[in-house]
Amino acid sequence: MRQDLPSILSSLPRSFQADRKELLALLLKSGILYKSPTQPITSRNGKSGRWLLNTLGVTLNTRGAELAGRCLLELLAHFDGHQLATYGLIGTPILQSCILQSGGRYRGLLVRKEAKTYGASRLIEGEIDPDEPVILVDDSIASGTAFREGCERLQQAGLRVEGCVCLVRFGWLSGYSDLQERGFHVEAVFDIFEDFMANMEGEPRPVRNPSKTFPQFQWSGAQAPEGLHPAELARVAMLEYLDTGKLVRPPQRMDKNYDSSGGAWVSVRSKSDIYVRHARDGFWNFPGEEKWPSPEAVVRSAMLTLGQLPQGDQRQALLDSSHIAVTFFGEMEECSVGQLDNDRYGIVVCSRERASVMGGALPRMPGIGGEFHQFRHAGITNGKLLEFEPYLIYRHDVAKYVEPGASWPRAGVPANDAPLKFEDGSVCGPIAARARDIAVARLLGVPETSDPLPESLLIEGLDSLFVTVYIWGRLRGCIGAAITNLNEDVRRLVVGALEDERFEDIPADSSEAVAVSVSFLYNSVNIGQGSPEQAARCFIRGRQALHVQQGKRSGILLPLFAAMHSLNAVEYAKEVIDKAGITRPPYHWRRLDCASWLADNESVGVMEGAFKKSDAVLPSKELLGKLTDLQTAYLLRHQLPEGSFYESFEPFRARLSPGSNMPRLAHAGWILARTHRFMNRKSLQIAVDRTIENLLAGMRINDSGVWLEAGENSPSVSEVSFLILALCELPKGDHRRIQVRSLATTLWSSIDRHGRIATHRNAAGIPDSYQDYFPGQMLLALAIASEAKLTDVDPTALHRAFRYYRHRFRYKRDFGQVSWLMQAFSAWWRVQHSADFSALVFEIGDWVLQYQQEKTGAFVNDHQSDSPGYTTALYLEGLAAALPVAEALDVGRYRRYLHACTCGLQFLDRLTIQSSHAPVLPNTDYAIGGLRQNIYSSFVRLDFVQHALSCAVEMQQHLFKEKLYDQPQERTIWASQPPPINPGNSAGILGEINRSSGLSGYGSVS
Repeated sequence: MRQDLPSILSSLPRSFQADRKELLALLLKSGILYKSPTQPITSRNGKSGRWLLNTLGVTLNTRGAELAGRCLLELLAHFDGHQLATYGLIGTPILQSCILQSGGRYRGLLVRKEAKTYGASRLIEGEIDPDEPVILVDDSIASGTAFREGCERLQQAGLRVEGCVCLVRFGWLSGYSDLQERGFHVEAVFDIFEDFMANMEGEPRPVRNPSKTFPQFQWSGAQAPEGLHPAELARVAMLEYLDTGKLVRPPQRMDKNYDSSGGAWVSVRSKSDIYVRHARDGFWNFPGEEKWPSPEAVVRSAMLTLGQLPQGDQRQALLDSSHIAVTFFGEMEECSVGQLDNDRYGIVVCSRERASVMGGALPRMPGIGGEFHQFRHAGITNGKLLEFEPYLIYRHDVAKYVEPGASWPRAGVPANDAPLKFEDGSVCGPIAARARDIAVARLLGVPETSDPLPESLLIEGLDSLFVTVYIWGRLRGCIGAAITNLNEDVRRLVVGALEDERFEDIPADSSEAVAVSVSFLYNSVNIGQGSPEQAARCFIRGRQALHVQQGKRSGILLPLFAAMHSLNAVEYAKEVIDKAGITRPPYHWRRLDCASWLADNESVGVMEGAFKKSDAVLPSKELLGKLTDLQTAYLLRHQLPEGSFYESFEPFRARLSPGSNMPRLAHAGWILARTHRFMNRKSLQIAVDRTIENLLAGMRINDSGVWLEAGENSPSVSEVSFLILALCELPKGDHRRIQVRSLATTLWSSIDRHGRIATHRNAAGIPDSYQDYFPGQMLLALAIASEAKLTDVDPTALHRAFRYYRHRFRYKRDFGQVSWLMQAFSAWWRVQHSADFSALVFEIGDWVLQYQQEKTGAFVNDHQSDSPGYTTALYLEGLAAALPVAEALDVGRYRRYLHACTCGLQFLDRLTIQSSHAPVLPNTDYAIGGLRQNIYSSFVRLDFVQHALSCAVEMQQHLFKEKLYDQPQERTIWASQPPPINPGNSAGILGEINRSSGLSGYGSVS
């Protein structure tokens, strides 16, 4: 696993720590060459320096060479290879020391900068093993130039360079980090800043917490009054500092006790416009650091904030025209990404490699739409960490105290500090139910059954209210307005929606046909003038609406619209402009929070994206059965007669798209074959046969093996692997299984001498990203084929591939590797029971669990830009495959993995379109069972469903150890009785809704 330098060093034995300490003392004494009148110091770029590292002053001596070799041997134990090399002169004594003390474990190579012009004319000296990875050994890594040049020469000789070890790195952000980013395993004994400069006279010491770097100041003779509100104390401190240049002494107590154990910050905002912040500053307290009492924390933070205000006479006037707030942080708690909660915690993300690099983020900030966005905002945007930089996360409670009587933005505080009646079912539910009752009465000509709405339900702070009417799942109308008389205005909006001329007048012959959503818009914020891209960064997709205005033209679209059409933030902003009829800048924007509630024939509930949210939590067996039924039915309905599939479906446009992606088609064949073997249904058998025959028809033999060809797809190991997996699921007597042996031979031959897999028949121009997906699929297929006795194992090739892709996971990590490597080596563990295989499965599983949210069960990361979403199904596939391995070897880990799978499936249930969603679906036939891309999207792609079904089947096979469905007759593939097919939800399945006459008008203001 990739580790930061401090973690690596602290995990090494005490003997290493003693050797390291002695070696450092020698290097500080004899390994630093200082500039003098007789000794110039010049860097590689020609600049003069004060000193340079001269390790030869130590490593050419007996004790220094011995210690250097012993220290590096401890690091080398973390590598796979047994072949060492050094490039140039300086690393030679270190290399020799490592070889001599290794007891025969390592052999060495010397790499010349240029081949000798006489003798053997070799560029590389030593006995070369072309199959063994090489580790470069050097005294230091600064720019990394020496490593890159040596690596290039070794690779030209056909060797694979695993990485590098050195005595000293010149900081992390140097050639060292560059090599890590490229996927090399790099380790160092010392850091030039942490170990050398920190112990050298005249050199700066590392700053551990830059937020606690205070300017020099004197305490005032005056003490602040006792019992002040924190914001009042901050103002007193600022005024005293302005008046005397000294910091007022803090009181013993404020008006009550406050928890500032994690730090304190002071903000100054304009009284005339609370969204104009003049200054904000403060500090964090990390575990183990000195902490001041809360009054002193406020005074110190006030001084820092005052320093952010403009210099000069205007400071006093600016302070007088501003309000002040103090934010206290609770105790810092180390956590993972999955333990973040943007509705509750603030966070600080710190670099593990660069002590002073860190950034923070408060909860529920404008434009921050979720936990992973908050994490990236803290670490990448504010902290300036690099994308691949090792990090540490702290979360903390947040409490904000605003000057008494002052207004302040709602952002930056936990949700429970700002309760919203717009999310209260007892308030909003009756309004939605009343709106639907009015609609039903008007459409069917029957009396209303509900009482008029009391004015007491009119929520303070409501900007406007929108009513949307659906008939048989199709949009009938949508209109909104500001509310003055709740009952009458709701009636007026319902009538207006039913008379909306932009939409088709759909007949309703029963109350079941009618559903009504009511959207509450509130907390309006002027975000100013800007482009659609700028506006998109200032709102939260799915939970906030944008309003644009230019002169008399204006427009707004509900978040429902974005969810129905699966628009990203920028696309949504552009649609708002189009709705307003504005053709060019400038655009003036407002942002509004939005909560929508849907009333249908069954119930009233809050909406999540375009659908009513369900909070039902089913027992595992019932949930697994339901999801298997729904997702299996979806795949069957989307299969074409020749065995291919519609690749995607847009439910609210009622648009299907045919697919031509061979790996996805072959994957569908495997998943259906697995499901059929588990469920034993005639309809599944027919679907499997169609798909397999379609795939077999594309088999072609050439000099490089057996491949599948179709259209313009470049033949790859992926579709070959999935065809093997599908064929292995067929009954043993099925003649088609004979194809597995030749297909598997093609896969075995795709593994090169270093273990790298050629993912395509023609490797030219193939992106490296395929290495994160296809090799794991291929290794899984070979494991299953071996288990079925349909291929012979090539142990050398398997070992090399395992070693290569374990290295890739550790040092060039990508979330795309997780599912396939876990499935592959869980299967290989069943075949060979290798401890190396199970260890890798657990290493990957434990790592990805850090990204599973405690509050939703979903996984959040950058694998899917709009996570949490469908990628949760991929990681659950891997974890589900690991369950038998964990059950056999580690009961505690087994329980964690099983819990993770159970929670993750509950999230997938939220993403799955179900019969209960029929009231808003224009076509239920093709929609139900689809897995949406994310909560605020309705887009369904076939492989989303396939991955979810794969996980469900894998779990059932493991948990119940028998076929879930043992009825002899064909079982209907619905979790519950499907809704009746009606004119509203069965028409136009292959047509696209005309947006100019329909949904593009969604969200009109009356």
